[in-house]
Amino acid sequence: MQVAFESRSLGDLCNSGYRLVHTLGEDAAENVKDLLYYLDAAPTLADLSKSPPVLRNQVAEQKRPMFTVGRAGTGQILFMPFEHRPDQGLDSIRSVSVISVGGTV
Repeated sequence: MQVAFESRSLGDLCNSGYRLVHTLGEDAAENVKDLLYYLDAAPTLADLSKSPPVLRNQVAEQKRPMFTVGRAGTGQILFMPFEHRPDQGLDSIRSVSVISVGGTV
């Protein structure tokens, strides 16, 4: 999938290993880096696992639903799809926008 960031500052944080470690701690930063890799490598959202290490969860149903990957407190990522066609399911989600990293949702 294509991965973008909701804000420039979030993109700067996620693209700097040093800043991630300084902000989240070493373990959470490593988990965030791994999860960003999984998001980038998956062709669609449906291809992400619902079990560890990825643990995809839908946290809100809206026109643009929100999803998380990871576990709360260990480097979680909150994101939303750019486009979502409910009639086509998760296979239609090929690009996402990261809203936050590291915290609990």
